[in-house]
Amino acid sequence: MLTQEQIESVWENMLAAEVRSLYFADLASKYTRRKQWITGLTFFFSSGAAATVIAKQPSWVPAILALLAAAITAYAIAVNLDKAAGTMVKLHSSWNQISADYDRLWNHTFADDAEDELNSINTRARNSSELAATDAPNDQKLLGEWQERVFLSHRLDLGGSSSASTTLQNV
Repeated sequence: MLTQEQIESVWENMLAAEVRSLYFADLASKYTRRKQWITGLTFFFSSGAAATVIAKQPSWVPAILALLAAAITAYAIAVNLDKAAGTMVKLHSSWNQISADYDRLWNHTFADDAEDELNSINTRARNSSELAATDAPNDQKLLGEWQERVFLSHRLDLGGSSSASTTLQNV
């Protein structure tokens, strides 16, 4: 059975986990789109270079296109977009499960094993926060947008001070 303070913590952590889950899903989507654009541009510039050679265009045209293809490929390799997207998917999945677990606990706060379950969820949340701190960007504007959406979906007052909003200051 949980204390009143623990019950409030479950609610706040459930909201925070939902926000984080959506935030990391959004980041994963953005990284995937960026990778798709880079792949498409690389293909276009590479094929454009070949086409200009065949069409007897000025010699600088294929050179410029080849340099552009090399530059965007180097960028993709340097920032490792595939790994970044994979990490964001992993974080989304983790926070989504944590949010669902807090939700389940919210509906069973008086169960005999509720405190053990809360401790277990909190441990997984700390582990996910550690990964996020080292491998994810901290885009407070984007996080705030997702927080606003989640609060609105739960019909919460966005103007009031909430410890859930302060909880989200550090992804």
